[in-house]
Amino acid sequence: NTGLDADVADAIRWCHFEFQADIISLSLGGSEESQSTEGGSSAATRQATDAGIFVVAAAGNDGLDDDGDVASPGSVELAISVGATTRDGSVWVNSSTGASIDRDGDARQNPHMKPEVVAPGERIISTGEENLWYSSSGTSDATVFVTGALALILEDQPRLKPQPGGDATCLIEVKQALLQSLGEGDGEHDLRGGYGALDAVEWLEQARTIPTC
Repeated sequence: NTGLDADVADAIRWCHFEFQADIISLSLGGSEESQSTEGGSSAATRQATDAGIFVVAAAGNDGLDDDGDVASPGSVELAISVGATTRDGSVWVNSSTGASIDRDGDARQNPHMKPEVVAPGERIISTGEENLWYSSSGTSDATVFVTGALALILEDQPRLKPQPGGDATCLIEVKQALLQSLGEGDGEHDLRGGYGALDAVEWLEQARTIPTC
């Protein structure tokens, strides 16, 4: 269950430049290589999101022994970092805690506080090897729910997809719509529960109101 940050960075760049993805879903995460140097996967994520490509990434599962922030590359400002909830809707005990400041020491601002959203992540049933069903828990499981919701939103509103030579304008509007869809939409943020639990229908409704971007 471990891999090289450089390999993740290469995969992100392939999705960006070769596959020309609209969304990159990362059910993975780690810590930065050092406090002074941004890791390759974070740099690749920053490059992708600056071009308007949506990156949805797991917040991490170190809640019981937390290192003080969500996992990278979900910690990148424009990425969407996803925490996990239990079956009763509470925040999963292992879901990582975000920080109010980023790695450069700057205060994070709405709609980019970490994590941004939480989604179901406890005892999720899915397929596995040898035609078997598996149950797993974690923010990686939660990530795919948010990715799936976002994919349906972009299908409904293709004008919000990244454009060749584009920037992050629409991406930021979609993240603002996510914030507005959660809780009371007032920007209240919890360092473990984010802005609230995923409400895909309301996120879609908010996205439909986004003006031309």
